[in-house]
Amino acid sequence: MDTFIFGLRFKSDESLQPSADDLAVFLGSPRTPGAPGTREDDLEVFIGHQKRVEAYEQGLARGLGWLDFSERLLLGVLSHTRFFRPALRIAIEEYLYHHHEFLQLDFNKPESFIRSAEDEMGRLSAGKKDDQQKIARLQALIDQRKKDLAALTKRRRVMVGELCHIAAYVLENLEKVRQLSEDAIALLARLQAGGDKTVQLIEDLKAYFKDEVREYRQMRMVTPEYLESVKTEVAKLSQLLTGQVRGDIVAVTGIYENFRVHAAKNTVLLRDLISRAELARKNDGARDVQVFTEIESALIGLISEFRPGMKAPEQAGAGERHEDLLREKRREFLDYIFLLLRDEHKKNKRTS
Repeated sequence: MDTFIFGLRFKSDESLQPSADDLAVFLGSPRTPGAPGTREDDLEVFIGHQKRVEAYEQGLARGLGWLDFSERLLLGVLSHTRFFRPALRIAIEEYLYHHHEFLQLDFNKPESFIRSAEDEMGRLSAGKKDDQQKIARLQALIDQRKKDLAALTKRRRVMVGELCHIAAYVLENLEKVRQLSEDAIALLARLQAGGDKTVQLIEDLKAYFKDEVREYRQMRMVTPEYLESVKTEVAKLSQLLTGQVRGDIVAVTGIYENFRVHAAKNTVLLRDLISRAELARKNDGARDVQVFTEIESALIGLISEFRPGMKAPEQAGAGERHEDLLREKRREFLDYIFLLLRDEHKKNKRTS
């Protein structure tokens, strides 16, 4: 299995990782207190596509049946792009969790306490015995709050680093999805109907009818009228198959184009947000949280707004006698397309 796109995310900070139970509870909680819907609802569309892709790939591995043409076209592309992968879902789930924890960091309480305590100390006199005890007590409390602030600052830096890393991981792999889609579109553009594979399929049609004619000859059932009908049938089926191949190439190209546009748009958005996040990471004293909230919104949009669905061209009417034959050759061509696309991606991966 190709793990080139959305493989495992390394370099994550293990000290921040939630347990499976904690993450499940978090995802099942409301987006905002009192608001309808849970955080998991934002992942619903993505999870649905992910499950379909997994079932499709398991079916291919076990050699189970064949889907209808719309499903074959769609799931073939979804599997090839590797966009609907568990690793992407997990990365975004963890971003949502860490971002929520990030927003809970409260610097105001210890800082407000320190300011109040220092103001109170300013009103006390170090020369008075009673005030000396109060000053010592307040100083101890201030020192503790400063330790708390130092711990909060350290945790914030670690969390900001993790949030930046997750966003960078998504961006890096999204760029690969865009490049894969562009490569696929370019390859499909070269696969014009009438190409070598189409020619081979038409030759297969001719071979099928030659075998039929041979059987009829053995039964002494061949007439001039029958031979003429065979020629007409071969020409008709060849034309239908060529048109069907052309339509399927256009349909598959359309799905890749949707991926390319979606990936390109979100690549630009994430790159800008990550650049701002890195500035916020360096300027730790400003404690900017807005950019990390915007990244969360961008990640949710990435997986919830994309609708890759399409409908394959209708099966051309070949007549009841040869409908299965035409369907078989169409399936063979689609299998060929996706094998070719996988091989092309592996070749590009080796040379990149």
